[in-house]
Order: sequence, then C-alpha cells, then structure tokens
Amino acid sequence: MSNGSNQPQQPRGTPSSANVPRVTQTNPRVMSAARTAPLPKEQQQAQLAQKLKSEGANVALNALSIVKEKVQEFREQDRFFKYKAFIVGGWVMVSVLTFGATCGRGVKQTGDFGAKLVLIPSRSSVSILNKSQEPWTDVTIVVKDDRGAEWRASVALVAPAKEVTISPKQLLGATGQAAPSDISIRGLEMRTSEGRATLLQDGNNLTEDAQ
Repeated sequence: MSNGSNQPQQPRGTPSSANVPRVTQTNPRVMSAARTAPLPKEQQQAQLAQKLKSEGANVALNALSIVKEKVQEFREQDRFFKYKAFIVGGWVMVSVLTFGATCGRGVKQTGDFGAKLVLIPSRSSVSILNKSQEPWTDVTIVVKDDRGAEWRASVALVAPAKEVTISPKQLLGATGQAAPSDISIRGLEMRTSEGRATLLQDGNNLTEDAQ
C-alpha cells in the first residue's frame, strides 16, 4: 500500500481551519465609551426645551382642572354662601382700586400743593404757607441737614391761607433726639395724606420756581 493511502481522510463538508473566516470582536470598552459620550449642546437644549414645554402643558391642564372643580363647587353652594363670596370679592376689588389710586397719587409736582416755602436762616427754621384752596392733613415735614441726616416734624392740619413754622425744637431724629439749634437745612420734603413733594433740594427753594 502506498503512503498516501495511510493518510487520514478529512470528512467531506467540513471546512478546514485555514478556510474558516475569522470573526473580528469589537472592543466593548470602545463601545461603552461611545455610548456614554455627552450629547451635543444644541441637542441637550432642544431636549430641555421640549421637557419644559411638556411640564408647562401639564401644569396648565392641572390648573384648569382645579378651576373647573372650584367653579362647580361654588355652583353647588347655597345662596347665603354665594352672597358672602360676592361681598368678600367686592371688598377685595375696592381695596385693590383704593391702593392703586393711593399709589397713583404718590409723588406730586412741587406746585401741585400750592406750597410757599420761606427759609429763616437766622433761626434755623422754615415756614410753609398753604396757598391752595384745600387743607393739608396728616402733614409730615422731612428735613435733611448738611451732613445728610434726616429730621422730622408732624402737623395734623394746615388750613388754606395758613402757614406752619418748623423750628429745630420740633424736629426729631431717628432715635427721638432733638435737632441741633444751629441745624443747616439743605433739603425739605412735605408729605400729606394726598402725596408728597420736594420743596427744598440742595439748598435750592423749588417753590419759587413753581410759582
């Protein structure tokens, strides 16, 4: 027998190791790093905007649902409850309108009060004449000296064509102390129940310009 007949025969249909294609394995670490890489800034912003939009829609729907429930509960209440609710609502509306009107009065032009300021340097005093046709009520005089300190005096009423004189003895500081007798008045603001206005600023008498 020849040597060739002694060689083992390879089974038919079985591929040899030389012909088997090699399978390339992907590095799992590389894939993991690719998955955990941060999203682009534009994509993050788009996702955040979409999330906020969705949350806003949910909040709006919840609020609308609550309002509908409260309206339905109000309709189911008796007449006496509704009557009280209308009274409270009217009171709140009047309060809001009154507050708005008060804020609207606020700061006035110096000439709106019809005030005439006269400085009396020899006595460190001021005199304010009411030249208008209306009385001033709840009057507060705020004086600022040359050092920037504030002093205040209060007068309940100043009738038309009447004047009020403010001396250092009437001026009190933040802690209740009296103003110095030689106070140098550089600024003065008058506040009343109708608003407030600056009459003296940096030693300049604004009531003279307003006449």
